[in-house]
Amino acid sequence: MRRNREQYVFGGAMVLALAMSLVPAFSQAAEWVHEGMAEEGKVTMGFRVGPSFTTQSAGVSTAGPALNFQGMYGLNKWFRLGMMLEWENHGIDGPRSGSLNTITLLPVNLEYRPGHFGNFIPYFTTGLGVNINTKDVKDTFAWRIGGGIDYALTNLVQSAPKGLMLNMEAAWKRNHPDSDGSTMGLLFGVRHTF
Repeated sequence: MRRNREQYVFGGAMVLALAMSLVPAFSQAAEWVHEGMAEEGKVTMGFRVGPSFTTQSAGVSTAGPALNFQGMYGLNKWFRLGMMLEWENHGIDGPRSGSLNTITLLPVNLEYRPGHFGNFIPYFTTGLGVNINTKDVKDTFAWRIGGGIDYALTNLVQSAPKGLMLNMEAAWKRNHPDSDGSTMGLLFGVRHTF
């Protein structure tokens, strides 16, 4: 079971590494432009889905679905601040067998957007909050850290994305109830800047 989990995590990391290595090729040989891409004063909303993998063998199945909603506000051209709501579901082995649902509320979520390759915009993100667990599993402190890529479907206007963007993100999230229930998620979805 642990070997399968490691294969899933390794596979997800390989997909992200491959996608990030192809960024320059798909951006029509565009050069890296080091300027902030957060667009001060604008709101960005997002919706994403994907698999979630547990990082430790703690009687919780290795893979399950994840659903993610977020709202961000551009503080300046480098940073966005906002909040995130995420749901994950994993199976439980042993005496409490069944399904464990975790709702993570991150009221403080920060995103750093350093620049772009053409319409590809990489970013780094971190957030703090709480994991609300079911199945009589205690709630825990949540810390989430990750990175991703937005692809602007419209041309960048004045070095900032306008409108709809496709999104891919990989993130690790801390969840330590009775044992390690931390997860690694690979999310795909859309975001829109208003």
